[in-house]
Amino acid sequence: MNRLLPHAAFVAGALALVWVGAGYGASNPLALTLVALIAAFFVAGALELRRFAAETEALERHLGTTTAEPPALAAWLDGVPAALRHTVRLRIEGERAALPGPALVPYLAGLLVLLGMLGTFLGMVVTLQGTGQALEHAADVEAIRASLAAPVRGLGLAFGTSVAGVAASAMLGLASALLRRERRRAGRRLDAAIAGPLRAFSRTHQREASLALLQAQAQWLPTLAERLQALASTIEERGRTLDERLLAGQQRFHDDAGQAWRELSATVATTLSETAAASARQAAAAVEPAVQSTMAALERQSATLNETLQGQVQRHLAGVAERLDATAERLAGHGREALDAQQARQQAQLDRLGAALQRFGDELQTRSATLLDGLDTRLQAGTERWSAAWQQTLATQHEAQAALAAAGRETVAAAGEVLQRHATTLQAELAAARAAADETAAAREAERRAAMESALQALAERLADETRRAAADVAGHQQRVCAALDAAADAVSARTREQAEATIAEIGRLVQAAAEAPRAAAEVIAELRQALSDSLVRDNAALEERNRLLGTLGELLDTVQRAGREQRETIASLVESTGALLEQAGARFAAQVETEAQALRGTAAQIEAGAGELAALGEGFGQAVELFARSSEQTTAQLQRIEAALAQAGARSDEQLAYYVAQAREIVDLTLGAQQQAVAALQRRAAEAGA
Repeated sequence: MNRLLPHAAFVAGALALVWVGAGYGASNPLALTLVALIAAFFVAGALELRRFAAETEALERHLGTTTAEPPALAAWLDGVPAALRHTVRLRIEGERAALPGPALVPYLAGLLVLLGMLGTFLGMVVTLQGTGQALEHAADVEAIRASLAAPVRGLGLAFGTSVAGVAASAMLGLASALLRRERRRAGRRLDAAIAGPLRAFSRTHQREASLALLQAQAQWLPTLAERLQALASTIEERGRTLDERLLAGQQRFHDDAGQAWRELSATVATTLSETAAASARQAAAAVEPAVQSTMAALERQSATLNETLQGQVQRHLAGVAERLDATAERLAGHGREALDAQQARQQAQLDRLGAALQRFGDELQTRSATLLDGLDTRLQAGTERWSAAWQQTLATQHEAQAALAAAGRETVAAAGEVLQRHATTLQAELAAARAAADETAAAREAERRAAMESALQALAERLADETRRAAADVAGHQQRVCAALDAAADAVSARTREQAEATIAEIGRLVQAAAEAPRAAAEVIAELRQALSDSLVRDNAALEERNRLLGTLGELLDTVQRAGREQRETIASLVESTGALLEQAGARFAAQVETEAQALRGTAAQIEAGAGELAALGEGFGQAVELFARSSEQTTAQLQRIEAALAQAGARSDEQLAYYVAQAREIVDLTLGAQQQAVAALQRRAAEAGA
């Protein structure tokens, strides 16, 4: 039923035009020409409304077939009419864009009324001319009656064309209103589809997905902290195990050495006590030369062996000390290079962030200035066109009323003054509203830009402070590791030196005992060689333990470097996410400003259409003044609604920006807290290992 009403309105308008045209026939070609012109514009408006209705029906059919989420938005938009495709895309993405309406129908409706009034004026001209000629040339009553036929036909032309123009305009306006209602219903169905199957393509859904991703990343931070804690525990357990093994090996070495020296002393004492007296008495004279030569040879061999052992031990200790020093220098150099590189990368990231913020602020200021200039230009042009149209309408009406009667001149002048005052008042109100809107927008833009710059500056300073503190902690930790390595190397060198000195002292005592007991010299030398072999084996084992300790320290340093790289990657991702959020906020603000500009342009178009309708429908100056006042009130209300919409859009933009900044701060706090915990755990492990 609702779809048949526009067709019924079109048929009614066409019948009215046919009826008026048939009434004129061939008797009045001028009136018939005006009716034909009105019919042509009426048909043009009907064709546009037909295309408008077809696009609305196509959109409703496409929405009716959308029951599940489409795979891609571009493919789904291919089924939408081309005239509605851009607007539908904007509404799906979350913009407040109204579906477009008929472009020429409002203008054609006013034009039809103006054509009817044109016929009225022409009929009045014909009537006045015929009346003047009848009064001039008529001599009797019959001649006057015959002469008045032309004025009567002129009145028929005047009122007939007015009826045709008003009827066609009314039916065209009724059909336009009905089809606009259908378009609004299609818009509600589109909103329902956006909340249902098309929700995945909206920015609200994308923001929710981004928030879920951030929450998932935040949930992984405790797991990372647990893994770092487990790594620190493993390193600590390995250090304790190495310490225990080293202490146990040293204890076994001392026990074995003491037992060997005790057994050797007992054996030497027993041998000397049993054989000293008999050997001395029986072979004192026989073996004295041999004993002397043997003693000399033993002394030479002992001295040579002592020098050889001392040289080997000194060279071994010097090589170990040089390797430890070189390793410590390499570790310190790597630590300093890593720290310098990290500081350089962080400074470059901060510079890029500052440059991006500066570019964003400049671009935002440029766009705002351009938009304000465009709005000012369009409003000024609309005001000038409206004033010119009113002035032209007043002049036309003044001339028409002056031609009708001299008595109406005072009424025309008074009405013209009233209209002029209303036009001046409306122009002043529009200028004041435009100036207030410009000042409000500029103030809000300045406040928003200042708040954004201060928040971003604070965030950048906080990131820089946290980065410097983390770098200082890493450098201190590396210095402590190097100090621990130096202390360990010194301790190992001192312990090796003490063991070598003790071994040399024992060798000296054994040589002395061998000199006193020649017969036991061979056994003593054999045991001495065995003791030296055991000592070398233990030294090699201690050296292997030190190598394993150095490997463990290298793994610890690699872990610290990996933690530094992860920290840099986290800071880089944070900077990228912050830049993305800022770009999204800027794009959203620009889109909102563009939407409000479209709304202002629509308001200006409505104001121009209202001015044309007032000029066309002015049958009396009192009604014209009343319609003008009503249009002024509607314009003021529309401007107030636009101002309220701008305020709401600005408030929502501020809230969204504050929410994004708060989320970014929380993420930064969580990341820095986890990194500080990891660094603290590594510092405690290094302190325990050094102790």
